[in-house]
Amino acid sequence: MYGRKSKDRYFADKAPSTPPAKANGAGSPEDAHATNTPGGSMFGRFTSGLRRGTKSFDEGGVDARTGKKITKRALARAKGVYIPPSVEEAMEHRDETHPRVQGQRGLEVYPLNIGIGDLGVEMGPGIALYFFFLQWMGGMFFVLFFINLPTVLVANAAKYYGPHSASRNSTGYQASWTNALAGEFDFASTTLGSIAPDDVDEDDWLVYRGLFSIHVKKVDFLFGCAGADLVGVFLFFVVMFFLQRRQNAIVAAVDEDSIEISDYSVTVKGLPEDATDKEEVRCFFELKFGKVVDAVLARNDGVLLALFKNRSVLAMRKDELHAKHVKRGTKHTARAMEKITRKIEIMDDEIEKLKSKRNFKTKLAFVTFSDEESLLDCLQASPRTWLGQYLMPEEEKFRGTHAYTVQQAPAPTDVMFENLDVSPRSRFFRRLVIVLVTCLLLVVSFAAITAISVVKAKLSLSTAMDPRKLALAIGGPGGGVYGTAESKALRSVDPLAVVLTQDFNGTTAFRAVCETQLSLCESAYSEAGVLTVMPWGTPLTVFSVVDPMSASERRIKGKTLMGEIEMCGEDETLCTESRRPAVLATQTCHACYCAGLKYKRWDEHGETHVMGDLAIDSYSDLEIAEIREQCDVFLQEPGEFQNVLLLVAVLAVTVVNSGLKVVIKSISFFECPVSFIELQKNVAEKVFVAQFFNTAVSSLVINAALPELVKGVPILDGTVFSGTYRDFDQAWYQAIGGPLMVTMLVNTIGPVGGNLFTEWFGSVNRFVGRATAWTQHSLDEAYLGPEFDIATRYGEVLMCVMVTMMYGSGMPLLYAFACFFCVTIAYCDKRHLLRVCRRPPRYGTSLAYFALQVVPYAGLVHLLVGMWMHTHFVTPRVGYATGPDTNSALLGDDAYVSALRESTRNAFANALATGATLGDILAIARNASSREAASRGIGYAPIPDEINRRILQANGFPFFLCALFFVAGSVAYKVLTTFWNTFKACAPCFTTLPCLRKDLTFEGVPAFEHAFMTDKLVGAHTYEMRELPKYKDFFFESKTPGATPQKKRQVDERSFRGENDERRGYASDSSDSSDSDTMGNIGAALRAV
Repeated sequence: MYGRKSKDRYFADKAPSTPPAKANGAGSPEDAHATNTPGGSMFGRFTSGLRRGTKSFDEGGVDARTGKKITKRALARAKGVYIPPSVEEAMEHRDETHPRVQGQRGLEVYPLNIGIGDLGVEMGPGIALYFFFLQWMGGMFFVLFFINLPTVLVANAAKYYGPHSASRNSTGYQASWTNALAGEFDFASTTLGSIAPDDVDEDDWLVYRGLFSIHVKKVDFLFGCAGADLVGVFLFFVVMFFLQRRQNAIVAAVDEDSIEISDYSVTVKGLPEDATDKEEVRCFFELKFGKVVDAVLARNDGVLLALFKNRSVLAMRKDELHAKHVKRGTKHTARAMEKITRKIEIMDDEIEKLKSKRNFKTKLAFVTFSDEESLLDCLQASPRTWLGQYLMPEEEKFRGTHAYTVQQAPAPTDVMFENLDVSPRSRFFRRLVIVLVTCLLLVVSFAAITAISVVKAKLSLSTAMDPRKLALAIGGPGGGVYGTAESKALRSVDPLAVVLTQDFNGTTAFRAVCETQLSLCESAYSEAGVLTVMPWGTPLTVFSVVDPMSASERRIKGKTLMGEIEMCGEDETLCTESRRPAVLATQTCHACYCAGLKYKRWDEHGETHVMGDLAIDSYSDLEIAEIREQCDVFLQEPGEFQNVLLLVAVLAVTVVNSGLKVVIKSISFFECPVSFIELQKNVAEKVFVAQFFNTAVSSLVINAALPELVKGVPILDGTVFSGTYRDFDQAWYQAIGGPLMVTMLVNTIGPVGGNLFTEWFGSVNRFVGRATAWTQHSLDEAYLGPEFDIATRYGEVLMCVMVTMMYGSGMPLLYAFACFFCVTIAYCDKRHLLRVCRRPPRYGTSLAYFALQVVPYAGLVHLLVGMWMHTHFVTPRVGYATGPDTNSALLGDDAYVSALRESTRNAFANALATGATLGDILAIARNASSREAASRGIGYAPIPDEINRRILQANGFPFFLCALFFVAGSVAYKVLTTFWNTFKACAPCFTTLPCLRKDLTFEGVPAFEHAFMTDKLVGAHTYEMRELPKYKDFFFESKTPGATPQKKRQVDERSFRGENDERRGYASDSSDSSDSDTMGNIGAALRAV
């Protein structure tokens, strides 16, 4: 039934204009009348001939205006008899309004496996291109994930948590893949942040022994990651190129396999504002180019349409009240009917006054030709630019004085008639206001996300420890000496059963016991050449006495020791045999260490504190995060309110994005565009920008430590770029990257959950409607599904693509999430469209081409951010990358390192020979690492120098070069395109040259009359506003008898249709005009015959 080839659908496209006669020698009545109309309006004379041989529409229960049969319910309502609304009629109305296809047993739902081409034929190219875009994006992200899968696997295994050893493989690949992948998994462990930092000396970094052996150095692995990333970017741009070609092919195929009224119609602009007679317009174009089926004049009467819309709401409410009154007959409903009747009368007076005072002007016209050849002649011969309009000869002008322009007409459902009265200047200022409001919304959402992030940080960095847990671990069952007599008597090991004494003070109570205990712990957990320092109230520190130890190696060694201290405190059998005797006397090390961090107070004033303050209050966020990890077992359990706040903080971005989506859709109508697809495009743009800013940019700006960028700038200084992360290091991936991946995964649940909720709400609405609806119109509305919201979905998909490409270099698992998002949304949206939603308007290609304009810039963002992520790890410069020894460019000369170690040993030997104190030894140990001392002396590198370093690195230069080529190519293409369009506008005569002329495609569609009468037309069949589904309820007339005298109601209808509709180009009720029939009249006439 759908998706047939064009030659099958248009079997009569090569036939003559007059169909052949039947076997008995007589053609059909329709064909006979059609051949007897050599000129003039086909529909007028055609239906006039039919009218002379048939009964009046008013006879036999047929509505004269719409051509539809009057139902028994409407006839009963006219007599004042109430008939309850019918569920069967509501379901029939739903089948007419929802996507349905004619099956063997009537209308049936479309199959979910309907192809892209068939979907485009049935619902327009815009819908087909949307699902095609999702399919290609899903496939592309799957390929990108597959290319970067080795990076994910190695990164997940690369957890350098083991003890410091110059010969140890720090990645975790020690013997086999099984042991490597047996570590703890989290999202951050799949990122580049889990790779060992640069200050860890490595040689054979990646080792695999199995069917074969692999020995890869770290720098080679980094080059491999960057190479795989570049291959993925190249494939991304290739896919974008072929995606555009394929979309163009789909649009051409859909246009070939479907017939719309826009295939016969043109939009005419520049007509005089007083051109109120559509017959004049029709005859003008018919005499010049060929037979014209209809000409519809669109006017700037948006204010009048708004009044009619409000009046229709009152009329619907009046019908509801009348139904209740007929059924119940209460005085309350009678008074309510009188009240609403007065409102309708007041509204009618306003309409009449507006119609009498204002002369609505013609803004444009839609001219529908009978055949495609006339359409192409009109497009070829008429000007399309302002210069062509200016140079138009007088004999070609309308009325000899008015030059005009023509364009291929859009689909009727794409025209927003209510916005034609808005001037371009007013629309410009409206657009400016919308932009300002959108920016304000972004600022508000940024402030909200920042505030929520601060709350989340405070909750996640809380160091509140439970003193009962500490007392139980240090004092023993029941809290020991820290508990009350009753608590000690119970000897409970449950912290909730421990009751501390009233004069308990952790600073004084724990310190007396723990200072001595911590001194024993330092001796127990020190090794040959490595000192462990953990005095009361000081974070654990590890110092290398002989060999230099980098900051990363010290942190890793400290993490290993703390894990061992915690295990030995729980069970001494878990300790190594060499430490087991000393550990028996130091089992409270872990509890004393955490108690000291919690309760230590400063004994003197300092730059960041005053005497008596808790020491932990002056620690940095990174230090507090490390303390929370070390003392996790003693932290207080968060309350219900704190858990709710943490949940809100995790879902903050998704919640804010959902709210912005609703607000942006609401305010976009204020712009008043003349095209529905333009409105959808504006919504998609704003949703994409807002959600991308909140999801990807805000977290980067809030947490980045780049204060020099906004130094001295009001408001921004101290607000943005004042975070704690200078680079994409391990801490950034742990605190920001991991939650961002969770957010992207949750973003998939939001649209799917929205579709399911809408479907569930529709079933509830139908159930409630069956019990509460008083009129058939109300029940019909309850059975209708929602509109398919393609605009906001495009914005969400583009946000997903941009965020994924932005951070995909460092977090390749995002490619898998994006693939899952596209595949899931494609299936769920197709099901939602074909099973739940109303039939959408026939969307054009603007949204699809807008997406194609945005997506390539995701590749540019990927190149720039990817360069910064990859160059976090230092590699040789471009000039040294092909040298014989790349390690020398990274680690320095071995002789220099040996000399450094020898000088460190000499310093220790001299200090010990002269009677050095522990402080002297620790001072030497703190400066043993040359890189750590250099980093402390240098601090943050200036941003220009850092950019220069990263660009010239071997794993960063290719990204920068590709980005440079992309920018240069985009600028050149934009300049050349602008120049060519300007040249064609200024010199249109050159475009008529054979070498430059672009011929219009002749599709071979049949005549409009044949396509209309054989039901080959898809979509709307007319540009008459009354016949379009969107405006059907604008002119709803109450069927309540007696509320308004029948005679007066007929006069009002005749007045509206005679005085206003005729000027707009709608059908007139006058019997003199032979060209006054609408599509409804023609269809009814054909059925009557």
